[in-house]
This record gives sequence, C-alpha cells and structure tokens, in this order.
Amino acid sequence: MSELSRREILRSMAWLTVSGAVPSLSLQASHAVAAESPTSTESVPIKSAPEVSTRGKSSDPVWNVRDIPRERVNITAHRGAGFLAPENTMDALELSWSMGCVPEVDVRTTKDGHIMMFHDNNFARVLTNASDEMKKKRLEDLTYDEAKNLDIGSFRGPEFAGQKIVTLEEIVGALQKDSHRKIYIDVKNVDFAKMAEATQAVHDQVILATGKEKDIIAWRRVAPQSDTFLWIGTWNDKDDTNIEKRFASLRATKFQDIDRLQIHCHIAADGSMIPSDDFIRRAGVELRQYGIEFQTMPWNIPENFEIYGRLLDLGTEGFGTDRPDVAVTAVRAYYESAPNAERWNLRDHIPCEQVIVQGHRGAGDLAPEGSLEAFELAWRLGCVPEADLRLTKDGKIVSFHDNDFTRIIPDAPQEIKKKSVADLTFEECRQLDIGRFRGEQFAGQKMLSMAEMVELLKADTKRLLYIDIKKIDFAQLAAETVGVHPQLIVASTKYEELRAWKQAAPRSKTIHWMGGPQVDLQRRLDTLQTTDFADIDQLQIHVQTDSKGQFSPGDTFLRNTGTLLRRYGILYQTFPWGQKKPEIFHRLMDLGVASFASDAPDDAKEAVRSYYAQ
Repeated sequence: MSELSRREILRSMAWLTVSGAVPSLSLQASHAVAAESPTSTESVPIKSAPEVSTRGKSSDPVWNVRDIPRERVNITAHRGAGFLAPENTMDALELSWSMGCVPEVDVRTTKDGHIMMFHDNNFARVLTNASDEMKKKRLEDLTYDEAKNLDIGSFRGPEFAGQKIVTLEEIVGALQKDSHRKIYIDVKNVDFAKMAEATQAVHDQVILATGKEKDIIAWRRVAPQSDTFLWIGTWNDKDDTNIEKRFASLRATKFQDIDRLQIHCHIAADGSMIPSDDFIRRAGVELRQYGIEFQTMPWNIPENFEIYGRLLDLGTEGFGTDRPDVAVTAVRAYYESAPNAERWNLRDHIPCEQVIVQGHRGAGDLAPEGSLEAFELAWRLGCVPEADLRLTKDGKIVSFHDNDFTRIIPDAPQEIKKKSVADLTFEECRQLDIGRFRGEQFAGQKMLSMAEMVELLKADTKRLLYIDIKKIDFAQLAAETVGVHPQLIVASTKYEELRAWKQAAPRSKTIHWMGGPQVDLQRRLDTLQTTDFADIDQLQIHVQTDSKGQFSPGDTFLRNTGTLLRRYGILYQTFPWGQKKPEIFHRLMDLGVASFASDAPDDAKEAVRSYYAQ
C-alpha cells in the first residue's frame, strides 16, 4: 500500500473519547477570530483545498471539527497528564486515559539497556532534594534498579510522593488492558528496533512522537503498523518565517510517513499568535489534503479556555496540552455551541461528492445482493455497499443476508430452500447461484467470502464497506479484516454489539441503525445520549412515507435528531424505505439529514446532486 493512500484511510481511525465526566460550559465570544481574513502576503503558499461547485459557491464548504464525531477529537496529554500529575508516571497515564485523552510520554534507555519513561536530560528539576551530584546525572547513567528506586512524584506535591519511573514493558501491559487506549511515545535516546520488538503486540496503539523527520522514517521501517506524529516547536520564532520554511521542506517530501502533525502555538498578551492565525488555518487545509491529523498546542496558556475554541475555529482537529481537563471541557462546549443549529444545511458543510449513500445489501435492487457485481457497481456509482455477514458450517465468513435460501434461490429443491448458510460448508455455499433471481444477466454470481471482500478493499484504499453482522464472532472478524479496519463501517441495531466491536477493532467505524415507532426511537436516542453516543460514528433512522407524503417518524423528530447528533459530531443517515423520488430525499436533507441508505442508490446519488445544484 502506498504511504499516501495509507494516510487517506488513517483519517478514519478511531481516536479515544473526549467525553469524560466534565461540566458543560458555553464558549465565550472569542471565537469571532474565525472571521479574520488571511493577512499574510509574504509567506510561502500552502496549497488550497480543491474547489467544487456547491449551490453556486466557488469553493468547498469550510471544514470544521464538528464534522467529525466528538469522541474522535484527539486530546494529547503532554508528558502523561500535563500539570495534573507527576509527568511520565503510571498515575499520569491512568488519569489521561480515564479522561478520554491520549498520554504523551518520553522514553530513554538506562545504562543496562532498559527503556523507561523520563523526559529531562538530568534529574535537577524532578529530584529537587537530591545531591548536586545526583541532579547532574542522566537516566542513561543509572541501571534499571537504581532508576526504579527514585521518587519522581514528590516534586509535584506530597500527595504524589513515591511515584516510580515506568518501564516500556509496564506501558505495554497497561495498553493491553484496553484496546481503546493509545499512547504517544516521544523518543529521546532509544534503539528503534528494540522498541519495536518490545511493543510489537500493541503497535496499533503506539504512536511514535518526535520533532525529527528522520526518526519518523526510521520508525516506519521497523513498525509499519504503528502511527507517527511530528511535532514542530516555535519557541524562539518572531513570525511565520521558520515554520513556512519547515512546511516547504515537508511539502517537498509530500509529508512522507507522517500520520499526525502538531504545531506549538505561543500567544502574546495582546492576543497575537506565533504562528499566525492565517498560517494555522492554511496548514490545516493542506494537512487534511494528505489525510494527516492536524493538532495544535497552546504552549504558554494551556489553562485558557477560550484559546481552544479559537484554534478549533481555525481548523485544528486535536490538541496537545498541559491542561487536558480544560481541553476536554472546551471541546465539549464547542460542539454544544454549534451556531445556527436549527438552520443547518448539508450543502454548507459537506462537499457534494463526499455525501455518503449506502447501497443496501450491496447495490440495493440494482444487482444481486451481497455479490461481487453489487459491490463493484456501488463503488462505481460513488456509493458505499453494505454486506450482511454470516458464518458457514465450517467457520468461513461470507456475505449473505437471509436466514434461508427461499427468496434467493426460488428454483431450488425445498430441502435446500429451508437451509441456512450455517447448514452448509463454504464450498457448498459457493456452488449456489445467488444472482439469477435478479435476472439472467446476473446468473452465476457466487457468495463472497470475507477474504475476498478484504482483497477488494485493499485494491483501492478509498473504498469503504458497511458490514452488518448477523451471527459472527468478533474476534475472528477482527483478525480476518485487520488490514482494512479503517475502511469498515460495522452496522448493527444492537448497541452492545457496536461497543464490543470497537473493543476488537477500534480503528473501524460504526453505524447504529434503528427503525420502529417514533416513541421507541426517542427512547433509544435518550438512552444513547446518557452514554454520549460512545463508540457510534454514524446513526441511521428508518423513515416510512405514507400515501400523502407524510414521514414516520415525523418531520419535527427528524429535524431534532439531526440537531442532537451534530452536537456529538455523528453522521446522520436515514433510510427512506421504498423511495426513489428526488423530492423525498430533498425534504430529508432540508430536515438536516446528511447521508442515505437506499435500495436505489443511483437515484439517491442523483437526488443529492440535484439538491446541491439548487
């Protein structure tokens, strides 16, 4: 897989939740800074976003972090938990994870070859009561046993006395307790091959952090499944000159091997910032073109609530901070203060070609459901096919929806019609013709295995696939699809299944679908809201339309649901059952719907295009 295409799918990785138990606050009016016009005229230009035509506009809708789920906003806790706990300690890691953040730690190597967490070049700052001789020593001057005897917590206060230096093995053990956990490891003095071997079991949870591009390239060679994170400091900068040059250098390599990039921001007493607001805005646009997560770090005022809103308005999609508690609260408030929520319209937020239309059971009524023909047709139409997964008698995962073969193989003997996928081996399933019931032109279509679906996804990393799980072991499914997790959107009407899947494959996306009476739908949404919609990326409501054109659930419910889901950054999808009329899709988009599932995906896509053309 090419590195650029790899980064394209990394944009859909699962970040850890930022919806911890923090109070909701309303943002201050400081966000007016977003209205600033670019002022820099001498800087090296950063590429602009590609232009598309939307409702007579000359450019894409302006990207905002609210376009992604709130729980995917990545808050990086500097040196473990920032100022909230002794840095690089196990207490700091556990505190960060409990808040829904991702701790960043620094690692060095002891004299006898053990990799341990410690930031500074010596112990002067952390061991304030030590002898002068001890203060001058480095971690590299001590053995493992000597390092383990140090108290690295007392300098933060007596309540932290007794905290010990943590080993890389202990970090791995903590990660293995919960697959949702991730950690940034900033390398100071470490052999990459040794670190890669020690963290092999958790490579998808480890993110290498460094300020040096050469480190990123070296790490990718030994740990290709691990993410990388480049931070750029601006401590002594007076203007944008240095960072413009740095970006020009990175641009020349097409940001090689970088998955996430963080810029340190310094804010002066008069509110001006280095780098400038203009540079931050343009940097975000460029990095998103490469599928790179863009973070900023308010270096000198991490406790300032308003600065996080200002940076979000400028296009950041994550933070590094010494006050993760403030950042978590600010992000929550930012989502809850979305402007003009009642007047929200799809055309102002998502480019037309990025509106997702799900091809129900593959390509709806256009091709045999769950077949190769259906998947390829859906992708050609610019849609996302859906596959229903079942397990054969001999344990193979295949794409097939129904409980038996009555509908799909109408000419088969009664004995075969009554059987299910679970009654047949994979080879027996492959002998069945699942295409002819749609017409002679589809005769000969065979049931697809999960392995074949994975190969189809690997052939084009821009492809996505909804998978609706019927009776599947999650551990088996996760193992068989490990190389394409970011391309999967797992669908279920059972919330507990989605949560279990996220434990097995945190990089995958999820869609929670639901149908039924409006009162039941409202009850389910109320229950989900108590969990902050944790582990849900998309939510689908089934919509029925009567002979008079009235929706069930009703217009008010549909509009309010969209407003609610946008507060959490969740993609709002509806399935207008049996509908092909463009006016039905247009009405739903007017109500705030941002995506569709359909048995007529071609008509749905055309309805979206005609809506944008209005």
